[in-house]
Amino acid sequence: MIKFTLDTNCIIDLEENRPDSVYLKKLLEAWHNDNINLAVVAVSASENQPAGEINNSYSQFEKKLSSVGLSDATELLPLAIWDVFYWDHALWSDEEMKKLSNDIRDVLFPGISLSPPEGQKEERIWRNKLCDVLVVWCCIFHGWDTLVTRDNNFHKKKKDLFKLGVKNILLPKEAVELCKP
Repeated sequence: MIKFTLDTNCIIDLEENRPDSVYLKKLLEAWHNDNINLAVVAVSASENQPAGEINNSYSQFEKKLSSVGLSDATELLPLAIWDVFYWDHALWSDEEMKKLSNDIRDVLFPGISLSPPEGQKEERIWRNKLCDVLVVWCCIFHGWDTLVTRDNNFHKKKKDLFKLGVKNILLPKEAVELCKP
């Protein structure tokens, strides 16, 4: 059975009924029919919200998941990185786990620091990039087959991400095609 991981954009697309939500709803249907496995990444709770703030608690993220039909999706835990993770929703890391994160960071965003920069705008950009790194990290570390995303940065760099252990990166429409009998 194929294991799909939805990135943060997929959750937003479902929440705001954006164009890709048509395909994402088909993935949800396939999941509810036990044709695929579906996961979300806990670090999506740490992403910048549309109004610019971050979630005050993980329960806000859980409410969002529930509202879009993902409350029972598998939760993939990221590395615990200060100023990014929520207690009980991250993993303490060892050197090998950190190395994988650094390797992904070097592919997606060379030179990004692990420490938040000064300034609100810079911190928002940093947070978004680090969350993207951790989404890929979760797919590799937890062994989930396919990252579903419309984020072009993942698609542009997929060959290098494949070398690190990502098995597949698909647009929502492409993911639905894999679900067809």
